[in-house]
Amino acid sequence: MAMQQMTLPQILGSAVQRSPDTEALIFPNVRLTYRELQDRVNKVARSLMGMGVSSGDVVGVVMPNCAENVILLFATATIGGLYVPINNRFRARELAHVISDSGMKVLVTNDIAAEQVDYAERIQQAVPELADAPAGKTPKSASAPNLDYVVMLGNTRANGMLSPVEFDAFADDIGDDQLATQAASVDVDMPVLMLYTSGTTSMPKGCPMTHEQFTSTCISVAQRLSLRADDRLWNALPMFHASSLIPMTAAFHTTATFISQLHFSADETLKQLVEDNATYGWPAYDLIWQQILTHPDFDKVKDKLSRIRGLLMVGPFETLKSMEAILPNAKILSCYGITECSGLPVMPRYEDEQAIRIGTSGLPLEGMEAQIRDPESNEPLPNGERGALWIRGKNVINAYWNDPEKTAEAFDEDHWFNTGDLGSMDDRGYIYFHGRLKDTLKVGGENVAAVEVEAFLAQHPAVKTAAVVGVPDQKLVEVPAAFVELRPGASATEEEIIQYCKDDLAGFKVPRYVRFVTEWPMSATKIRKVDLRAQILKELGISED
Repeated sequence: MAMQQMTLPQILGSAVQRSPDTEALIFPNVRLTYRELQDRVNKVARSLMGMGVSSGDVVGVVMPNCAENVILLFATATIGGLYVPINNRFRARELAHVISDSGMKVLVTNDIAAEQVDYAERIQQAVPELADAPAGKTPKSASAPNLDYVVMLGNTRANGMLSPVEFDAFADDIGDDQLATQAASVDVDMPVLMLYTSGTTSMPKGCPMTHEQFTSTCISVAQRLSLRADDRLWNALPMFHASSLIPMTAAFHTTATFISQLHFSADETLKQLVEDNATYGWPAYDLIWQQILTHPDFDKVKDKLSRIRGLLMVGPFETLKSMEAILPNAKILSCYGITECSGLPVMPRYEDEQAIRIGTSGLPLEGMEAQIRDPESNEPLPNGERGALWIRGKNVINAYWNDPEKTAEAFDEDHWFNTGDLGSMDDRGYIYFHGRLKDTLKVGGENVAAVEVEAFLAQHPAVKTAAVVGVPDQKLVEVPAAFVELRPGASATEEEIIQYCKDDLAGFKVPRYVRFVTEWPMSATKIRKVDLRAQILKELGISED
């Protein structure tokens, strides 16, 4: 049966009709029912319309997780705008690129995390003209010619930025009938959300998704998770990331409740899981969930967490298996995510057996298909063989924003998308993720997937987490170097870890170097291997040249 096509506002509107008084959104200091959320969305949508935002116009947001983030997403979508949540770790240079590249018309920020980040200052660095303008007036900028307004929500008055009162006043000029007329013009084929991929060798690339591409992903995910109306889904990943926006929208589709927080805190998370009666968790990464399981208060509240029936996260098989044993009522599901495929194109089903749920990435979502190709010849490979993972389907973006060259590199003539990842497929169609192709080391002519060595290291009783990078070598081109975090109270030496690998891994896969860490350099969601590599190259006195 064909899946119903829905716009993002229709997802929320349907939830309001079915369960107006159900809690839609929970933050530590904010709780909104679906009716209350819709009312706030409508008011902000009128303000945006009063600013001149219409179909296709870009509204950007740079702020931590909060209710305003959600409200602005749905308000922008309601009037046909394109919502761009900006990575709040971006510095002024990257922020300026996103503002300019997207053609942003309105940018909204707030001061609720002012003790950690001064977003006003960062935005003023990205758009220098703002700093010299009075508060309450956004000047024209040579570098961002489309930018008409910058809004600062909260109590801070900032040069070049409008206050909440000034922002709200724009709604006075727009009646409910005008909003309804504009909302009726929104179509499923309009772009609604653009996420910028984190650039490692170049500036971030915009990935615009249509209403249908994004909502069909979220609806499929809700089905794969077997989400119910009485579920209360916790997720604390940043809201500029698909790993937050997808579960939130999936929850709204089923009139479930979405629980989040300003930024991930193990203390706050444990409190929310217990007090807000969470039934589902989406930590996304085993490193995040590990902080909950090892929290000093975990054993005190473990019985209260027995209501959690599902968790979505990726990690080594043995790690996820041991985690599932700690909370046996909570089925763990793995997945495969990539921004260009509306965030999440592959995942298992809730009812699948454990070996599939955590031992594979799952099956392509409805309307999606996958193919494994030889990285050199581009020819399809037989089931079971490792190669480049390509994906095609209705949820794949049409093109990168303003970047035909990168689009041509990533897509073939039949609109198959080259993920840049190493994968395989079994005879049942299940996908296995073996790491990034560019995260594949070339050791003496042999390909070594870093994720394979990492998964093996994670099975060592003393190892909590491992990350493997390549180090240049005159004879072998490059050799593996492992960074290892030990479990609390455990001990191991470099020699012991290397010998452990020698016992069961092919010689070319054995790390030449082992370094122990207690903290990891992190992006918003992942270990920054580029920093680890730079660290060991500096230690060894090896130049990148």
